[in-house]
Amino acid sequence: MRIQWTAAPLLIVALSIHAEDVLPKSASDSSSDMLQLDEEFSADIKPAKQLSKTEPEPEADFYTRHLAKKFTFKLNQQVYSQIHHHVTASGVEKTPTIEDNRLNLNIKYQNLFAAGWSFQASAQAKLYWPSDYEHGSPNQSIDMEGRVDELEARLNEFYLTKNLDKHTFKLGRQTIVWGEAEGNSILDTLNTTEFRDLSIIEIEDARLNQWLLVWDFFGDEQQRLSSFINFDPQFNPNTRINSPAYVPVSVPLTGPDDKTRFEFGTRWQWSIEHSDLAVMAAYLFENPLRYEVAPDLSVAKANDNAYWLLGASANRAIGKLLLKLDLAFSHGVLADTLVAPGGDYVFSHASSVRSEQLGFSAGFEYALSNQQSISLSALARHFPGLDESLRANETSANDDLFGSWLMRYSHSFDNNNWVLSSTMNGSLNGDRVLISGSVSYSVNDHWSLLTQVITTFADKNSSFAILDKDVRLGFTISYSN
Repeated sequence: MRIQWTAAPLLIVALSIHAEDVLPKSASDSSSDMLQLDEEFSADIKPAKQLSKTEPEPEADFYTRHLAKKFTFKLNQQVYSQIHHHVTASGVEKTPTIEDNRLNLNIKYQNLFAAGWSFQASAQAKLYWPSDYEHGSPNQSIDMEGRVDELEARLNEFYLTKNLDKHTFKLGRQTIVWGEAEGNSILDTLNTTEFRDLSIIEIEDARLNQWLLVWDFFGDEQQRLSSFINFDPQFNPNTRINSPAYVPVSVPLTGPDDKTRFEFGTRWQWSIEHSDLAVMAAYLFENPLRYEVAPDLSVAKANDNAYWLLGASANRAIGKLLLKLDLAFSHGVLADTLVAPGGDYVFSHASSVRSEQLGFSAGFEYALSNQQSISLSALARHFPGLDESLRANETSANDDLFGSWLMRYSHSFDNNNWVLSSTMNGSLNGDRVLISGSVSYSVNDHWSLLTQVITTFADKNSSFAILDKDVRLGFTISYSN
């Protein structure tokens, strides 16, 4: 029997960025179903130059064009069910049942309130109806989140931006994304994530905002230097009690020590014809948390391990094809190891030594037409010389080369009113696979409908074992202003 002790007994291990797993994307909302950001507020655009001092813009025109407050919202009702009666690889019998039955509200506020200044905030609220697994569950709120009875609310984005000619400063709750292989990048390790359920979110949507100061410097048209400081690094939350992938553990899990932590990093990007190149370095804390089980099995203590990340990324456009590559060298990370193998119980937890890890992610995106696109990527990790550095009672819990693969397909019809999408992902060693398909329809500018089917398969030694042979069917109706 193998018992895994991690930051979240199952889901955070199986589906976190560190574990390289990806969930299917849905047009509906979950932990961060963010409304589309107006183009003028995009965090990736080059800041506009200040108005000329010799020819100032008339004050009335400036206020008319820029100071109108931006408030948008999206409201949806969502129902997801596990519809297959079966026994999982972990030996759990499952019967058809409704898992998600909730009303979601997402709001976003944007205001370019003065020349060179802007403010952006977003929040979400969820009302859990009877038959939702969260209905009646204990309060499991995370950072900047609160719950009263069956109503839960969270502050997501909350940051101020200042543009100064070639400089941009952003202070507040936000996210940072590094790497080229979207959804499956070895460099996408800067954000904490929360996978509440298996039905509606993927890595891009699962990122949680943190309190950051970000500085961007734009050299010429081909260069950009970006640096950040994280004032209060957070860790991936544990799996939600009663959620589809929740597995109770018999050993209490303790959180990390209450101490001051900082993360920081910098990234330099430049462009050449048909390509973007970047190099980066950062001081980070590993996510998810690793746990060390006491010899008497009385407690599992969190190990908040800090490490250094050095990385590089590149892309290359060749007609309708976009190639992507990410490389990473991590110094001082912890490996997943098995303790006392061969006994009645085998525990998977953090290694006794910090090691170096090499990793890469590579893939492509191809535009089959203006309405169709496909992407494919693979991510792999390797600990050079790990077995030689472990204690006598330890052995690596992973293969010599381990990671994941991801494939996505999208096809839109009828002026994008209909969208057919599919996602498949799994592990490189083949112990798990997830397949998702969805159809969305925009009734008009405000109303939309979504239907989604998700299936998962896993063997008994996989962290996906509790989800083996599951089939989920979901429906969402949405209204946005």
